[in-house]
Amino acid sequence: MAGAGYDAVIVGGGNLGLWAARGLARRGVGRIAVCDRGWFGGGATSRSAGMVRAQGGTATAVVLGRDSRELYRDLGDETGLDDGFTRTGYYVLAETAEEAAHFEDLVDLRRGLGVRSDWIDPAEGQRRVPWLDWSAFRGATFDPDDGYVHPPIAARNITLAVARTPEIDLFERCEVTGLAPRSGGWTVETAHGRLEAAQVVLAGGAAGGVLAAIVGVALPVCGGRHHVVAYAGVGAGMTRPFPQIFAVGRGFYVRPEEQGALVGLSRREPQETADRFALPIDRAFVDGRLREVEALVPPLAGQPISRLWAAAVDYTPDALPVIDEAAPGCFVASGGGHGMMWGPAIGEALAALMVDGTLGELPPEEVGLARFAADRVTTHEPISLQAPMA
Repeated sequence: MAGAGYDAVIVGGGNLGLWAARGLARRGVGRIAVCDRGWFGGGATSRSAGMVRAQGGTATAVVLGRDSRELYRDLGDETGLDDGFTRTGYYVLAETAEEAAHFEDLVDLRRGLGVRSDWIDPAEGQRRVPWLDWSAFRGATFDPDDGYVHPPIAARNITLAVARTPEIDLFERCEVTGLAPRSGGWTVETAHGRLEAAQVVLAGGAAGGVLAAIVGVALPVCGGRHHVVAYAGVGAGMTRPFPQIFAVGRGFYVRPEEQGALVGLSRREPQETADRFALPIDRAFVDGRLREVEALVPPLAGQPISRLWAAAVDYTPDALPVIDEAAPGCFVASGGGHGMMWGPAIGEALAALMVDGTLGELPPEEVGLARFAADRVTTHEPISLQAPMA
């Protein structure tokens, strides 16, 4: 491995990094290496809930969600395996009058970008989803094409796809310990030796800021704790397959999971700056919030819990992604808190930027690093989990 030369080296073998590798190979980039300190599809990818929706709150979010849905499905056809995507339909719930007015306005934005989206009032919502207490909400937007991917299957498929690609070399348990520019490219020091690359990609997820600091790049990405709870079953009235719901203001979502349901819980928390993905569970917080969720979704009350975990989500200050060239030949990518939801499309967009110098439908001012300069962040993705505190 020592001194091996590549056209591109990707640091980070999670969902986003693997999709970037696939995108580069599909565009004819020669030799590509992907390094991960653990296993491909590990880290935040394996701890994700896998929500996939095109019902974003900005044009960037809509495009990334729309394209990622299709890319997940296409990859299933390519591998000859199940794509891991389950189409359930998704209700994004509005709790206040201001939120409802904003969400109604977003329907036209999404439709203009080719996404099916409708406004559902509480009476219609109660008819469609009788297991949810609609008295707490002003209505919801709904897209019948939204759903979720099962993270282990999504990770399996993209890992298999890149492993089958002759141009791509995969290195697991291969921590990157140093990065330095050299004439015509970059030197990448790893636990298993040195790599030389014309271009490098930093796709470290919640650890992305730590990774970027090695090359002197200020990447405002931090980890934020997110709890995920799996119920082993659901009560009467919650007939499977049931649609997903996201109560944005309350910071929770519900989706089907095996024979039961999966609930995600977020809140404003201190930033996690350590270079880690697994975070401690706050059981008091989880227990309290689940009682709130169960009051709104009564069929979950009294159901046994089969799994509970906490993980770091790679938040950015505006909940939008980073897709940019941070230094000559050094590219950075972050999901902005939506790695599984947007990962395939971010990987494709990053590959297009590296090869063609374009971002397609994505506006540079919403995905570039320059927006984080003083007073330059003008857009925030409102349909997102609650971000950490600074």
